[in-house]
Amino acid sequence: MIARSWDGVTEAARADEYLEYVRRTGVSDLVSTDGNRGVYVLRKLEGERAHFRLVSLWDSMDGIRRFAGEDPEQARYYPEDARYLSHLEPRVEHYQVLIAPDRDRGQREALDLGDELRRVCQGDAWHGPALGELLADVSPAGAVARPLATAHTIWELVLHVAAWSDVIRRRLEGEAVEEPERGDFPAVPEPTAHAWAAAKAELQAIHERLQERVAGLTAAELDAKVPGRHFSARFQVGSAVRHIVYHTGQIGMLKKAGA
Repeated sequence: MIARSWDGVTEAARADEYLEYVRRTGVSDLVSTDGNRGVYVLRKLEGERAHFRLVSLWDSMDGIRRFAGEDPEQARYYPEDARYLSHLEPRVEHYQVLIAPDRDRGQREALDLGDELRRVCQGDAWHGPALGELLADVSPAGAVARPLATAHTIWELVLHVAAWSDVIRRRLEGEAVEEPERGDFPAVPEPTAHAWAAAKAELQAIHERLQERVAGLTAAELDAKVPGRHFSARFQVGSAVRHIVYHTGQIGMLKKAGA
């Protein structure tokens, strides 16, 4: 295993802002590159300056080249880096890792969490029918029916779950997202067969992207706080599962009520 180390300095007053920027750019790209085995972001405050050290772990130099380019010793920067950093250090350092913690612990946990998401969305869930299974035989007319006057329709719940699952995926990728751009319960379009099929396909695609992101989380990422929140990524993944299961139960009740 190889460790890639980069150092940068910014103003202490902007240290938290820079950290969120690094999370959205460098960290996000690092962990999504094939061959990466985790990222550590270190910070030391000294008066008016904040010193950052970013250490990424890799299977081989080939993985590092996939991230950094043909010259792996050259630092990789993003368009806004110059706004934050006192200078752009041109080179990085690489070290052979001789002793390391159990790298498989976080991977096993992340894979288990990703599998739980897959089960509650697609099938073989612990609680009963999965969300996708319940929606399979719902017609467009059934999706907009309102058998319970004060309850949301199945279609409204599908759009709601899709919107928030996508927010959670983006948070896990480093974005400080407050809520869905389309709102808590996005508006239902004209209830055609094509529109209903598109809504279900979007829900499935969003959940597949979320599952992929969760399964790729490292132990450090699971422990880290979600941008703009006081809770960890591990808690956020659990909340995603609970949110899906909760609304799956509502959809099951609406089907029994005559939807």
